[in-house]
Amino acid sequence: MNKLFRYLKITTKRFVYKHTNSKSKPIYPYMVEPIQLAQIINELERLKNIKGNILEIGVFRGMTTRFICEYLKNTKNQNAKLYAIDTFSSFTEADINYETKYRGKKYSEIDSFNINDFNTWKKNFSMYPFVFPIKQDCSEVDYNKLAPIKLVFLDVDLYLPTKKTLTKIYRLLIPGGVILVDDVKSKNIWDGAYQAYIEFCDEMSIKPEFIGSKCGIIRKKK
Repeated sequence: MNKLFRYLKITTKRFVYKHTNSKSKPIYPYMVEPIQLAQIINELERLKNIKGNILEIGVFRGMTTRFICEYLKNTKNQNAKLYAIDTFSSFTEADINYETKYRGKKYSEIDSFNINDFNTWKKNFSMYPFVFPIKQDCSEVDYNKLAPIKLVFLDVDLYLPTKKTLTKIYRLLIPGGVILVDDVKSKNIWDGAYQAYIEFCDEMSIKPEFIGSKCGIIRKKK
């Protein structure tokens, strides 16, 4: 009976894999490029013996957060604190209004990411004691309380929150620390992040550095 059951189970799985798309089709669950994920790991490896906190700003469902968590767990580098910062309720009205009034965007294009839920997100990451979610507009966070900061993954898409946050966190970045800014690409819906990144680099006399097709890097000199 056990052999028959095992045979039927394997046969069924093979049929599902071969004849349906629901279970067999591989998926890529991340909203960032593979090279960005690789860069995050490379930077974490470079900084792993240096004291400082990790910030992910703009986490949505937490796919990239989980990726970082698995790295920290598997390398037994769980002394680092990972702060996950988001409104957990999409963009603020003020930031959306700026995009529509001053940057020519349509409200319907950028009214996104409003399916999130803070309590559900916290529950999903409760197995990682080194993760500290913060439900707040990233422009208003007191980053002094999160310093020293060694790595930031900034993914908030729009101009105002990107520019304000860069201004706040750069001065708290440790020497040798790094900020990775997502959606740094011109002429698309989320090009507010691109404008903010370029402006900030100009103001700070930092040479822009890019990887992939949509990620800008900012490094704090040692």
